[in-house]
Amino acid sequence: GDGLRSLPRDLPPDCLEVRSAAGAWIARRECAPAIQRGEADFILSGPGARHSAAGSGRGPLARFTLAGLPAVGKRALHGGLLGPLLGGMYLGRRRAVDQLRAAARLAAAGVPTPEILAVGSRPVAGLFCAQVIVAREIAGARNLHDLAGERLAGARRREILEKTAGLLRAMHDAGFLHADLNLANLVLGGGPAGERVWVVDLERGRFAGQVTAGGRIRVLARLLRSCEKWVAKRLRLTPREEVRFLRIYARGDRILLRQLVTRLSRFRRRLGARRLSWWLLSFVR
Repeated sequence: GDGLRSLPRDLPPDCLEVRSAAGAWIARRECAPAIQRGEADFILSGPGARHSAAGSGRGPLARFTLAGLPAVGKRALHGGLLGPLLGGMYLGRRRAVDQLRAAARLAAAGVPTPEILAVGSRPVAGLFCAQVIVAREIAGARNLHDLAGERLAGARRREILEKTAGLLRAMHDAGFLHADLNLANLVLGGGPAGERVWVVDLERGRFAGQVTAGGRIRVLARLLRSCEKWVAKRLRLTPREEVRFLRIYARGDRILLRQLVTRLSRFRRRLGARRLSWWLLSFVR
């Protein structure tokens, strides 16, 4: 038949389970025939390489056309201490399927995140699997890590900051916590509603119901650490810009705003020793 099988109910209703020569996939109905023909197998079959540019993401994107749609494909890769050890090997295929599930739920809540067209997996090394995520391409996409290297006018900087603050607030109001939020997975690009900031790479995110003030602060602190580590030498936000960002995020909640300003200022002061280690490491890369 068409490859339709029983899938979890919390996946998009137009998803089909199909197989290609390279592995097993869950794909949107409109993309399933192309996936079955193997049009995305080149991503799943590859070795899975890591980016060499520090701070710019875990792996390169493959841009191609899938069923007439502009698409990007990316291998799932471990970060942190597990990165050099496991690379792109995961137990089962849950990570990629969870991203499909999270993206659909965020989109339903009005949070800008790319539509995932397909997720695929193939067995490697016994119980382990390689996994790939194929998403609809964002028009003119540039991640904020790369944009930080450009000389942007003050008004343009403020516009991007405001869009980013709005995105993060919407994401947290939807109950989603991104445990690896950094400049590389915040992307500026076009869409049906015009230019927006999108959240991508949902692998380390989870839905937590109502997000507490502490949870919000931890995610924003992770983003602050990313800024301090990778782009502070090129782009230092003014105190006014930082307060503007937090005010937009707080949406009139003065108690939350006060907590954000106090806790994030304290967190930044504790980064002093780490700044020295980052500076030293920059000479050995």
